[in-house]
Amino acid sequence: MNTIPQFTPGGFAPQRRLLLGGALAVSVAYLAPWSRAAEPAADASRFMALSRYLTERDDLSARQGARLLAGLQALDAQFGAQAAALWQWIDSQHVPLAQLNERLKADKPELAAVPAAVMQAWYLGIVGAGKQAKALAYEFALNAQVVSDKLKPPTYSYGLYGSWTSNPTTFNLQRVPVQT
Repeated sequence: MNTIPQFTPGGFAPQRRLLLGGALAVSVAYLAPWSRAAEPAADASRFMALSRYLTERDDLSARQGARLLAGLQALDAQFGAQAAALWQWIDSQHVPLAQLNERLKADKPELAAVPAAVMQAWYLGIVGAGKQAKALAYEFALNAQVVSDKLKPPTYSYGLYGSWTSNPTTFNLQRVPVQT
């Protein structure tokens, strides 16, 4: 025998309370990740503020900054927190850029490596070193942008199309006779 839950006017039936409770639980679970998503956005914002301070440039690409920050965090999971802490310290202490290294060594030696990593990322487009090094920007790295009015960065291929497919360490030198 099938029983159909009865709706009671002016009140909630027990099944309806369960439905509303479930809907509330689902909505809280759905919205919970958004509260944690604000932290990476804050890290990105602080990273960009720190980057503008270090490079003394206001025209930095937020998109490229996000890539660089992600690359730096892939090498060191604490990098975002370190960069945020550094920026908070710089901002609260009003540290002039010319005095940054001295003040870092004296007051915050645990954060002394952060400015070099940020500058390497922006100017060379590379994060990490050695086998962990990753190129994240090339023609858009600041070292190319600074001179872009006169110089264009070379491409990865210095020869004809496809010339990079042969091993450059094996070659056949031939003497070309000079006509006189």
